[in-house]
Amino acid sequence: MYRFSIFLLQLLLLIIVLTFIFTNPFIVSLDIGNLKYSFSSNLFAVVFLSFIFLLYFVIYLYFQSRLSLRKYFLKNKYNKIEKGYLHFVDAMIAVANKDNKSAIKSHKKMTTYLKNDPSLSLLLKSEVLKIEKKFPELNNVYEDMIKSKKTEALGYRGLMEQNLKNHDYHHASLYGEKLFSLNPNIEKLYETLIFISAKTKNWNQLITLSEKAFSNKIINKYYFSENKSIGYYEIAKIKSDSDIKDALKNILKAIELKKNFPPYIKLHLEILSNLNDKRNLSKQIKKYWNLNQSSLLRSIITKILIENDLSEMKFINDLVKNNLNAEESKKILVYFAIKNSNWDLARKNISGMIGANPSKEICYFMSDIELGENSDKQKSDAWIMRAENASIENTWICKITNQTQDEWSSLSNSGNYNSLVWTSHKMLRQNNI
Repeated sequence: MYRFSIFLLQLLLLIIVLTFIFTNPFIVSLDIGNLKYSFSSNLFAVVFLSFIFLLYFVIYLYFQSRLSLRKYFLKNKYNKIEKGYLHFVDAMIAVANKDNKSAIKSHKKMTTYLKNDPSLSLLLKSEVLKIEKKFPELNNVYEDMIKSKKTEALGYRGLMEQNLKNHDYHHASLYGEKLFSLNPNIEKLYETLIFISAKTKNWNQLITLSEKAFSNKIINKYYFSENKSIGYYEIAKIKSDSDIKDALKNILKAIELKKNFPPYIKLHLEILSNLNDKRNLSKQIKKYWNLNQSSLLRSIITKILIENDLSEMKFINDLVKNNLNAEESKKILVYFAIKNSNWDLARKNISGMIGANPSKEICYFMSDIELGENSDKQKSDAWIMRAENASIENTWICKITNQTQDEWSSLSNSGNYNSLVWTSHKMLRQNNI
């Protein structure tokens, strides 16, 4: 509106000037050398206006032709880009169908139309090389990708995955960290880097990655505590051979993050045992047992008690006094009663646990009682035979491979990170259904 007003004002001013000139004509004289030219002001105005209109027409034609040429070149450019993308789509479809010849053919056509966009060419070339399994050439393509901001992340991811396939975890970690710094939200990237950290035993890196992932809201508090606790646990294991006090600090951090986890408690008690601090060891055993009476913790505590000469019945009775009716407390009483030949105490506590289908452990307890108390080999052997058909005890099982192992570890024997669960094969199968 403002521009239109200015235009009207200028037009009005021009009309006023022209009206004045044409209604008040005068003679215009020009001296050029010895010649003198005279003409009416009206003729001068007409010539001047004609020149202005001619100039406007020439300028208009110039800009119109320039605009038409620009439209032509832009249309031509976008037609080429469109054709290039169409060939790219054809090539990707061919890659998906593992039609290598069509993929290579479409790739060549694409490059003729998209000369100024090498990123798509690199992406397509990498997919073709994957199918052809030309891994050295594929690595070179990934190296070219990391030189461009557009394809940098794809390049680092490709190099990380290639090194993982070759079990070169060191270089996989280097490329993975760079990728994580570029975009930590890439799907499964955090899990991959945690696995690499575990394989390379770089537990400090595992802790740092977990902190970054949690701050970026990639993982929730549960997985943050879970993974960070594993890092502290593994550091404590390493330090227990060289710096036992530092090992104690780290295992306490792990237990704080994942409370009542028996493998962590086991390491804590072993460290206290190595410090020869029997008083504190006894105190911690009682504390852990009061917090959680489980079969796994019982097996851990039983071993620690025997190794540290704490298996007398006075200590065992004091240990279970706050949870005497718990099944696991009764089992620990039965075990040490048998060990100390206290047959009355053993029979008293086992009587309510036999039932119609006793577990393997109960059968073995009864075998020991019959042999130890009555020297009855026949009854003892009968309980052993019954144990063979008894229900299967829990053990550590890899939920990915179903392989069993005696001790928990952050990397299972089959090479999977944090995949072990304390259960039986039967329960694991039911949970997977």
